[in-house]
Amino acid sequence: MQAAYRRSRIIAMLLAILVLILADHLSSPTFAFNMGDGHARTSLNQRDANACAPCGAPCPSTRE
Repeated sequence: MQAAYRRSRIIAMLLAILVLILADHLSSPTFAFNMGDGHARTSLNQRDANACAPCGAPCPSTRE
């Protein structure tokens, strides 16, 4: 009987998953922003300019 879980198959699958994760990470806008591309669309540069808090939260006087 042949073993279903071979070490080489498991390593190949883990490497394939790693490649997919890295490809997704390297193509993300947050990675581009962190690497110096200031024109990448991320939540870091889409904050409300009129916000009181640095995180973009509204001012207490505008909350209902």
